[in-house]
Amino acid sequence: MAQRGPKVLVVKRDGLRPFVEAEPAFAAIRRAHQGATIDLVTSPNLQRLAKCSPYFDRVVATRPLNTPQDKREFTGQLKKIGYQVAYDLDGTRDSMDLRASLKGFRAPTWVGPKRKLSGKSTSMKPSPLAGAGMRKLLADAGLELEQRLPDLRWANNPENGSANLDPSWFGLSGAYALFIPAANPAHRWPAENYGAVASVMARQGVTPVIVGGDDLSTYAYDVMQTAAEMSGDGGRAAVDLSGKADAAQVSVLARDATFFLGGPSDELHLVAAVGTRGVILLPTSEDVQTDALYGRDVVKLTASNLRNVSPDMVVGMLRSMGLIRTAAAQRGRSRA
Repeated sequence: MAQRGPKVLVVKRDGLRPFVEAEPAFAAIRRAHQGATIDLVTSPNLQRLAKCSPYFDRVVATRPLNTPQDKREFTGQLKKIGYQVAYDLDGTRDSMDLRASLKGFRAPTWVGPKRKLSGKSTSMKPSPLAGAGMRKLLADAGLELEQRLPDLRWANNPENGSANLDPSWFGLSGAYALFIPAANPAHRWPAENYGAVASVMARQGVTPVIVGGDDLSTYAYDVMQTAAEMSGDGGRAAVDLSGKADAAQVSVLARDATFFLGGPSDELHLVAAVGTRGVILLPTSEDVQTDALYGRDVVKLTASNLRNVSPDMVVGMLRSMGLIRTAAAQRGRSRA
């Protein structure tokens, strides 16, 4: 049966960090269109995460529309649905082309940038439509955007998922923590330092789990090798899930993680927005605009050269936050 009532289109497909940053905007659109059917057009890697949200009735994932025929078929489907309002939260060339394709009779009221935005979101730099840019865009359309941190705690609802949206899918049981190395190799804490922290965790029964892009495979191997050598018990000192967990799975891993330790990356923004506690390792060149995304129970350790941040310093911070047991508490546990 066809759904009745007003129909609203939201376009957000330009990356994980921008998606996380846009969560308050999704909430504002939902509040402004109570009773409407709200559809999201996003990218395939964000589809499962978006389906977990309470903001959209339908989620459509599209790969790049590279041919004129692909574009005609897709826009033809959107025209058939007949949207009253469309929100472009990307401001990319693709979203500009989509707007042009939907012009004409019964075209939706388009809320979005009038021209392609310059700049691109990175692990160190927010998207042009984050913060003040998004507030102005929605305010001009009569929507009020709450000034708050992105909150994706809805992403870790156990009822949202299938079997592979559970840590056990990856063979994880017991306590574990997430290692999230920086996306930029120049900003990564040395692998041997992560390995040293992993060896401390292993002695306390906490398994480090490495998440991030598939380009981390060699780096993750070095972390695991160092951890295994320093642990010396022949057990599994770390688990490499780099390139193996999508955004929805990372959010679920964050749900049950004891803490995280990481550097600037898209996955870091997701894990922080889920509400996981942890420590972020940042170069002093970090853009201060990103501070707003690192709230809640998160501590930043900064240095001009991250090699100057020792594993002992990180372990001490994790202990002071109550995320790793002190040596005295560990001895008491062993005697018990």
